[in-house]
Amino acid sequence: MKFKLILLFLITSVLLKAQVGSININVFDDFSKKPLNSSVKTVGTAGETYTGEGNVLISGIPSGTYTFEISSDGFVPIFLTDINVVPNQNLTFSVGLTKSATEIQEVTITKKTYKTTAESPLSLRNITSEEVQKNAGSNRDVSKAILSFPGVGSTATFRNDLFIRGGSSSENKFYIDGIEVPVINHFQTQGASGGPRGIITVDFIRDVDFYSGAFPAKRNGVLSSLFEFNLKAARKDKIGYKAVLGLDDMQLMADGPLSKDQSWSGLFSVRKSNLQLLFKAIGLPFLPSYYDGTFKVSKKFKSGNELYFLGMGAIDSFKFNLDAEPTLSNLTLIDRLPVSPQWNYTVGAGYRHLVENGNWLFTWSRNMLDNQAIKYYRNIETTGNLLYDYKSQESENKVRADRSFSLADYQFSAGANVNFGRYSNNSTSKNVTQNAVNYDEVDSELNVLQYGLYLQTAKKFVDNRLQLSAGMRLDASDYSEHTNNPLEQFSPRFSLSYKLTDQFAFNFNSGIYYQLPVYTALGYTENGNLTNNNSLKYIRNSHLVGGVEFNGNNNLRLTLEGYYKKYKNYPFSLRNQISLANVGGDFGVVGSEPLDSRGSGETYGVELLAQKRTVNDFYGIAAYTFGFSKFSNSLGDLLPSSWDSRHILTLTAGKYFKRNWNIGARFRMQSGLPETPYDLQRSALVNIWNIANGPVQNYSLLNSTRGNLAHQLDLRAEKKWIFKKWQLTAYIDVVNAYGSKSPSALPVVNLQRDAQDNGIIANPGAPQNEQYYVLETGEADRSTPLPYFGFIFEF
Repeated sequence: MKFKLILLFLITSVLLKAQVGSININVFDDFSKKPLNSSVKTVGTAGETYTGEGNVLISGIPSGTYTFEISSDGFVPIFLTDINVVPNQNLTFSVGLTKSATEIQEVTITKKTYKTTAESPLSLRNITSEEVQKNAGSNRDVSKAILSFPGVGSTATFRNDLFIRGGSSSENKFYIDGIEVPVINHFQTQGASGGPRGIITVDFIRDVDFYSGAFPAKRNGVLSSLFEFNLKAARKDKIGYKAVLGLDDMQLMADGPLSKDQSWSGLFSVRKSNLQLLFKAIGLPFLPSYYDGTFKVSKKFKSGNELYFLGMGAIDSFKFNLDAEPTLSNLTLIDRLPVSPQWNYTVGAGYRHLVENGNWLFTWSRNMLDNQAIKYYRNIETTGNLLYDYKSQESENKVRADRSFSLADYQFSAGANVNFGRYSNNSTSKNVTQNAVNYDEVDSELNVLQYGLYLQTAKKFVDNRLQLSAGMRLDASDYSEHTNNPLEQFSPRFSLSYKLTDQFAFNFNSGIYYQLPVYTALGYTENGNLTNNNSLKYIRNSHLVGGVEFNGNNNLRLTLEGYYKKYKNYPFSLRNQISLANVGGDFGVVGSEPLDSRGSGETYGVELLAQKRTVNDFYGIAAYTFGFSKFSNSLGDLLPSSWDSRHILTLTAGKYFKRNWNIGARFRMQSGLPETPYDLQRSALVNIWNIANGPVQNYSLLNSTRGNLAHQLDLRAEKKWIFKKWQLTAYIDVVNAYGSKSPSALPVVNLQRDAQDNGIIANPGAPQNEQYYVLETGEADRSTPLPYFGFIFEF
C-alpha cells in the first residue's frame, strides 16, 4: 500500500511539474504597423514587467487564464483579456496601439479595454476568440456568439441568420485579414448570408470587430453589419496540434513555424461533420453533413513587411431521415426541403509594405460558390414530379490596394478596389407566386465589373477631447446604365467623439452606404434576356447614429445608442409584390425572379449595453434593443418587415472556478416576428399544392400577424486538465435547454392521406382546376434542445 502511494505521488508530480508555457506579444503602431518599444504586465498578480522592441517574450508562465496590459510611451495602453496559457506551448499575439497626444501621466488614466476607432467611435464591438468559445449556446461559432450584443436578431435556433438593426441578412459583409469572404456558413442561403453552421475556425481567430454602423470607408457594399475577422499569429517554438472530438464534428488543427529562422509560419485546419449522427439521434427529419478546411501561411521579413496566403472552403451534402417520428412537422419538412449539395472556397494573398509615413496593403482574392437544389413532389423521383432542378455558380476575382499615411496631425487612409464577378444559372423551376403559377427556365451567363475608391481622414481637437473623422467612397459597376456612374453612388460619412470626462464620451456618426444587388437578381433571365437589367439600381441606406459611453472601473462598459436607417432602391418582387428585404431567413435562393428597385424602408431604435470583461474570474453582458423595421408594400406604404422584432433582451454571464472549471449561461428573449398568413383555400387546390408542395402565403396580408414570443436558455460548462506537455478540455454546450415553443405561430399544414399515402381529394368528380385536397393543420413542434459535447486536446 505504501509503495502504491509513493508511486501515485511520483506520477502526479511528473504530470503536474513544469506546467508552464510562453507568450510572444508583437506590439506595433496600429496606424503605421511599425514595431514599438513596449512593456507587458500581468494584471492581478505581482509578476514582473517584461519589455521588448517590437516583440515581448514572456517565458516560463504557469498554465492558466491571464489578462495582460500592453503599453508604450506616447501610446494608449490596452489589455489582452482571457488569454489561456497552455503547457509546453508558445502563444503569439499581435497588438496594435494607438497614439496619444497627451502626457503619459494622463494616458494611464484612460487605458483601453474596449476597442473604438476614429471613424467608428460607436456601433463597434470587439469579441475575442476566448470570449466566443466560452459563450453559452454559441458552440464555438462566432455568428451565434454575436447574439449576445444589442441590435442583433435571429430566426431559428439552429441557423445563423443575423438581422442587424432591422436589416436583412443579405446586408452583412465579412472579411478575414483584409480579404472578403462572401460565404461563411455551411448550406448558406444564396443571395443572403445565413446558414446552419459557421465555416470559420474559431481557434485561429484572434478577435472579431463587429460593426453595426459607422462603417469605415475602405469597405464597400456594407448596409447593416461588417465583420472583420483577425487571425492569430502561429506559435514560434514548434508545430503545435489541437484536436476537437465533438458530438457535432471532428477537427484537427496545426500551427507553428515552417522555416528554421521562423520567418515562415502557418495555420492549418480540417473538419468533418457529425451533425448527421446528432440530428438522427434526436429525431430530426434532415441529416446535414459537411467538410471544411482553413489555412494561412505567412512570411515575416526583417524589414517588418509581411506576405501571407490564406484560404478556406467547404463541401456540404444533405439527406432525409426517413426514420424520424412521423409528426406533422417532420412530414411537412421532408415534403418541402430539397436535396441541396453545395461547395465553396475563398483563397487570397496579401502583402503589407511598411514605408516611412505609414504602410501599403495589397490584396488579391478569388471566391466561388456552387449551389444546387433538386426537389420532386413527395420525393418521388419521376420526370413528371420534378418541381425544380437548380444549378448555379458565382465566382469573383478581387484586387484591393490600401494606403495609410499621416500629414501633420491628420491621419489618412485611401485606396481602391476592383471586382471581376461571374454568375451562371442553368435551372428549371415550377413555382407558385401571389397570382400565378410559373414555369421558369433560366440559362444565364453574366460577367460584372465593380470598382470603387475611398478616402478617409481623422484629427483630434480641443486638447484632444474632440476627435473628428470624415470620409467618402465612390462605387460603380458596368452592369447597366443605372449602375455605371460612380457619382450616383457618392458615399460620404462623418464621425465625432467628444470626451466629456475621462470616463464619459458622446459619440455620433452619419453616413450614406450603397450595395449592388445580389448576383441571383442581376443574372436572372427570361427568354435569354436579362430581365432586371433595366430596373435594378444600387441599394442606398442612410444612417444616423448617436450615443453616450461610460468606461468604469473593473472593465465595466455602458453604452446607450440610438439609430435611424433609411433605405431606397431596394429590390422589389414583381410576382409577389413584396420587398426582398423581407426574405432570406431560410434555406433556398433569394433574388432569382423579376424585380425592380421601387422598394423603400426605414429602421430605427435604441440599444443599451452593459459589458464586463473578465475581472475576479467573472464576465458578463447585458443587452437590450427596442426597435422598428418597416419596408414598403406594393402601394408604397411602410409595413412591419419580417425582422421587426420590437424587443430583444440578452443576458450572458460566466465564471471561472477553481480546478479549471468554467460555467456560463445565456438567456435570450425576442418579440414575435411578423409573419404572413397562409391562403389555405388557394393552397388546397390540387393544381396549386402539387407544385407549391405546401401551403402558399397570402402576400396581400404581408406580415399582418406575429409569431410567438421567442425565448431560450443556453448553458455551457467546461473543465480543463493540465498535464506537463498537453492539455485536455471537456465541454458541454446545451442550446435551448428547456425546449421552448416554436418562434412561428403559423400552423403546420399538410395533406390528409389515404391508406396508400396519397392526398385525399374532397371533390374528385369536379373539373381538374376546381379539385382541392383535404388539408390537415396543427401546431409546430416545440424547438428541440440541442446538446453539444466533446473533448479538446492541445499539444
